[in-house]
Amino acid sequence: MTVSIAIAVASALAAALCYALSNVLQQHEAQQIADEDSLKVGLLTKLIRRPRWLVGIGADVGGYVFEAAALGAGALVLVEPILATALVFSLLFGWAIHGRRVSTAGWVAACLLAGSMSLFLYQVSPSGGHSVAAVGDWVRAAPGIVAFIGICVAVAATQTGARRAALLSAGAGCAFGVSAVLTKAFVHYLGQGPLAWVPHWEPYGLAVSSIGGLLLAQSAFQTGALAAAVGAEQVLQPLAGVVLGVALLGENVSPADPMQRLAAVLSLAAMLASVVILARVEHPESGLEPDGTTVDLDSPSPAHIRRPI
Repeated sequence: MTVSIAIAVASALAAALCYALSNVLQQHEAQQIADEDSLKVGLLTKLIRRPRWLVGIGADVGGYVFEAAALGAGALVLVEPILATALVFSLLFGWAIHGRRVSTAGWVAACLLAGSMSLFLYQVSPSGGHSVAAVGDWVRAAPGIVAFIGICVAVAATQTGARRAALLSAGAGCAFGVSAVLTKAFVHYLGQGPLAWVPHWEPYGLAVSSIGGLLLAQSAFQTGALAAAVGAEQVLQPLAGVVLGVALLGENVSPADPMQRLAAVLSLAAMLASVVILARVEHPESGLEPDGTTVDLDSPSPAHIRRPI
């Protein structure tokens, strides 16, 4: 093993651990906020006053730094499969820190998701393309993006527990996939000068998609369904990134032969099946009062008490 590969593996593993810790801390804090704040900016303003949630955000930033270091030292096909283990680490941290119990089916689904996502990303690793998409292409893609996120939110409103978490996280993953594409444009403009990005719309769109994705993700965490929330987001974020990369940036992801195409299709099917399983078998628990209620610590008023799912 060369030094660069060792650095890439160690950095990718550190990134997965940071992301997992971030997931657990953010989910635990979001679960304490009343359901009435779901999908509202007030949810974020309450969370930002919670020290452990801020630590989770810090862990998220640390994960991003380690991921960047890993990608700088090693290939995408080496780094991404290691990052996919963040879900399994999230379940382990949830058990170790908060005593969350996970069924055998849940562990199997989580491992299947990590493995199938690794295979999918390996088979469709994007190549080529450009950094900035044409405005016309964005105009054509925007209705589909908005419709997908809108459907996720609308259907989530009719669901509870892990199903609601999976749907909201799917919307968050789509928003973060958009953010990834816009980030490429932002970095491209920065390369032209520190303020070269100012007259372009992409950085402002990046802020909107990032905040929107964060709000959806935290609303998913409110349900208490950690595995379903993290799993759905982990699937939709790279999937949306791949689709938008091909459609908007001209990236090439075509596998070389029929067997590789079959592997990509089967791995995608396994990813989606894993999320469905997680949404069915996970039973959110923890943080409950003796009478079975969870209290919003920001307000002791009875109006802020919600029943567990």
